Amino acid sequence: MKIHFLQALRAIAAWLVVTDHALLDVTHGDARNPATPVAWAMGSVGVCVFFVISGFIMVQISWDDFGRRGAAANFLRRRIIRIVPLYWLATVAAFAFHKVSATHGANAGWSELLRSMLFIPYRDAEDGWTPVLAQGWTLNYEMFFYLIFAAAIAFPRQIAVPAVAGALVIFTLIGLSLPEGVLAYLSSPIVLWFVMGIGLALLRRWCGLIEPKWLARPAKFFEAFGDASYSTYLVHGVVLTLLLRIWVKAAGAPSDWFILAGLAAATIAGLAIHAAVERPILRATTNLSKHVGMLALASSTVAWPRQMTGWSTAFSRRQSGGPKRDTTASSVSE
Repeated sequence: MKIHFLQALRAIAAWLVVTDHALLDVTHGDARNPATPVAWAMGSVGVCVFFVISGFIMVQISWDDFGRRGAAANFLRRRIIRIVPLYWLATVAAFAFHKVSATHGANAGWSELLRSMLFIPYRDAEDGWTPVLAQGWTLNYEMFFYLIFAAAIAFPRQIAVPAVAGALVIFTLIGLSLPEGVLAYLSSPIVLWFVMGIGLALLRRWCGLIEPKWLARPAKFFEAFGDASYSTYLVHGVVLTLLLRIWVKAAGAPSDWFILAGLAAATIAGLAIHAAVERPILRATTNLSKHVGMLALASSTVAWPRQMTGWSTAFSRRQSGGPKRDTTASSVSE
C-alpha cells in the first residue's frame, strides 16, 4: 500500500535540492554570503531525506522476500529497472550538453562517462567526486546500498536486516582509517541515513503504525510531485543552467526571484519527463523483464520433465541389472 506521506517527502526532498542549487546560482557559491550556508544545509537535508526514505522503502517492499530463493536477483532487477534507464539517458544527455555548452563536466571523456553509468566513483578534473551528471553522486551511494541489501536478502529477515545495518555502520567506522580513494569515499557517514530508514521501517512494523487519514489527505496533494521527484532530481541541473543563461541575457544577474522561477521550471520539467519518458520506460522495461522471466520459467519447466525422465531411466537400468535400451526415454533425450 502506498504511503502518501512518503511521496510528499520525496517531493519536498527534491525541492530542497533544487532550491539549494538555485540559491547557489544567486549567491555564486560565495561562502561569505549568509545565504550560501543556508543553501548547503537545504541540499544536505534533501539528500539525507532521500536516503532515509530509501532505507525505509527497501525494507518495506522486501519484507516478504527475505530468505526466498532468487530474492537477490529479483531485488536487483527491480532496482535496476527503477533507477538505471532514466539515469543513463540523463547522463548521456548531460555529457552532450556539457560538451556543447562548456559547463561543468566539459572535460569528461568516454572513461568518465562509462564510470558514471556504472556508478563507479572517480575524481574529476576539479578534484571532486562528481560524475558526468553532477547530482548522480547520490546514486553511487544508492547503488552501493542496494548491493549490500541484495547480498543480505537471501537470508532470513531476522538476520538480513540487522546485517545490512551493521555492515553499513562497521564499514563507516573502517572508512575512518582507510586511505583516500573509492572505498573511503563510499564509507562516508552519509550512508548511516540508510540505517535510520531501516530502523524506522522496523519500528513501523513492530508497532503496527499506519498512516493517519489526517496526514494522508493533505499528502495526496503532493503525490504527483513525489512520483516525479526522481525525474525532477535528474533534470533540474540542466534546467537551472538554461534558465540562468536566459535570465542573465534578459535581466542581468539573477535576483531572488530566480529561485522561485528555477523551482517552478524544474518541477514542470520533472513532471513532463516523468510522464513522457520515465513512466513509458518503466512500463517497457518491466514488461520486457516479465517476458524474459516467463521464457526462463517455461524453459526450466520443459527441462525438468526431461531431467526426471533421464533419472528414472537410469534408476530402472540399475534395478533391472542390465543395459536395456528404453526407446521412449531415448527419443525424449535425443
